[in-house]
Amino acid sequence: MPSLIQQRMALERIRTSAIVWTVFGGFWGLLSIANLLVGTEPTRGALYLAVAGGLIAVGLVKMRRYRREITAFAVENGPDAGKR
Repeated sequence: MPSLIQQRMALERIRTSAIVWTVFGGFWGLLSIANLLVGTEPTRGALYLAVAGGLIAVGLVKMRRYRREITAFAVENGPDAGKR
């Protein structure tokens, strides 16, 4: 069984990936909005905007999973368990 520090670090990796997905989706969304405003290919811009929305949704779902699991971890082991 991994130590409490290793368990918390595994949970923190979920949070990190959630942040990366959300930030990348936001950046992609800004670029797709710029593409829509320029108006050279509106269909492609709309498709990119939909992809950006999907990336942000994945990030938010991962963050929700992180919060649920970190709360369960804190209830089981204490609020300061595994902190470095």
